[in-house]
Amino acid sequence: MKLLSGPSKILLLAAAMGLGGCMEEDICNMTPNVMPQNQSHMYTITMGVRNSDGDILQKTIKPYVVIDGEKHGMQKHPDGNNIFVYDCPFPDLGTIPYYFELIYEINRHGTIREKIAKSELYHTTITNKYIFALDANRGPVGAPVNIVGCGLGRADRVRVGGRMVASEWLSAGAVEFRVPPMDCDREYEVYLLSGRKEFFAGTLFIDRSNLQCSSDFIRLNSGESQRLVFMIDQAAPADGIELAVTTDIPNSIIMPEVRFSAGERTASVNIRGSEEAGEGTLFVGAKGFRPLEIPVEVGDIAVAGGEFPENDRGLYARPLRAAEPVDDDIVVL
Repeated sequence: MKLLSGPSKILLLAAAMGLGGCMEEDICNMTPNVMPQNQSHMYTITMGVRNSDGDILQKTIKPYVVIDGEKHGMQKHPDGNNIFVYDCPFPDLGTIPYYFELIYEINRHGTIREKIAKSELYHTTITNKYIFALDANRGPVGAPVNIVGCGLGRADRVRVGGRMVASEWLSAGAVEFRVPPMDCDREYEVYLLSGRKEFFAGTLFIDRSNLQCSSDFIRLNSGESQRLVFMIDQAAPADGIELAVTTDIPNSIIMPEVRFSAGERTASVNIRGSEEAGEGTLFVGAKGFRPLEIPVEVGDIAVAGGEFPENDRGLYARPLRAAEPVDDDIVVL
């Protein structure tokens, strides 16, 4: 048998695990479009036969696979009716072209006739880089997820929902990344990028994460500071997590930005009351997290004017006043 090799397009895992299609003669290709290289250099080609014609004489069915012009008899699979297999030797990477041929007899009105059915031409690719699956199909922001396969390289990269994310090469069989801070309660497609090729790894559902604060109520005098500690359940991914913090009393609060550095689960910051008294709310959130609303009182609120109605505070949230450049209050634990 002449063995064909050379460059070929690697199909996605989703297509590889599906069936190649069915002919009107009831021949079904059950061979994956992509198969990982193995040490035996043997690859199983599988055909299924559906008997939609009740006149077919089952015992007369003779299945064959034709590979590069050579016909090979197929054996009946022990675990399935009308499923036939052939172990094809293929010592190199590349593409195996093949089609099926089915010889059988029918008994129509007492007359025995022999028929031959042929399938379309199929191809299966033998590759040393192959993605099996994600080891987890859902998780909160920061949770570790592995892409499992074979032939994975140190230069391979990971894309989640169109966004490139930091990853770590663990071995030729696994690449790890952490769930990025993206909109939660939805599913994203994950791809492994190797050079110019893309390999579909699976889908990842991002669950909503918990965001906690050390204080559920903030009371400050004018000029007074208080340390706040924010906490998340999982360590922040490589790019970190920046919190979006706003308030409906922006002239009463001075506070620097809050950011979780890579690998951290806590971040602390000083919040300071200004000379303008006020009563309102601190709104804290980040993509993938449940938002926080923390009540705040600054100074003598009895003389504070222009308060917003209780139910409308969120509508009037404005950015906080930035801390002075000389203020080094932000600390990451």
